[in-house]
Amino acid sequence: MKRFFWLRFCFLITSCLIFLCSCSYLKELSALKECEFRMGTLENPVLAGVDLSKIVSVKDYSIEQTGKITKSILQGTLPLSFILNVEAKNPNQKNASLNRLEYQAFIDNTRIAAGSVDEHIVIPAGGGIATIPLKVETDILDLLKKEPINTLLNYSLNLADNGKRPVRVSVKIKPWIAIGDKDVEYPGYLTITKDFSTGQ
Repeated sequence: MKRFFWLRFCFLITSCLIFLCSCSYLKELSALKECEFRMGTLENPVLAGVDLSKIVSVKDYSIEQTGKITKSILQGTLPLSFILNVEAKNPNQKNASLNRLEYQAFIDNTRIAAGSVDEHIVIPAGGGIATIPLKVETDILDLLKKEPINTLLNYSLNLADNGKRPVRVSVKIKPWIAIGDKDVEYPGYLTITKDFSTGQ
């Protein structure tokens, strides 16, 4: 008889914990769904060690810069990297938070990279904004195999306008929220645009 009551007690405790975790998940998910995201600035574009921030066309490359890029191509690689800042705005009266963020980055609608931000991010309540920097890294040679060098040089240019706002770059994100001691992923990716939206 005692064993029966003990098993029943354990079952009730487990059911309560599952219920509380489910409520917590729904609460966190609801708060996150009301948050809005947008692409902020694109900064520090670098191609094979060459700063692209002031280069608009192939003619703007110096002899030294062209030589550095050519050397990288001959070595079988042409790394491109930049920081894409995603801004998150929280209209709720309580802070919203993420424990992890996965992302996919695109240039001209072609996926160039995927990665994650593995840190706790708090989005302040009352319209507060949090900036989430995404470090995007890819290899142009893997994307544009057998293309002439001019195509390779052009591909990485004009990713952002004069105000550092992304022009040819887009991104999708998948937030993860903490429920108890576990991280639970958001159901699907959110498409982030230039203006604040929920990304649905």
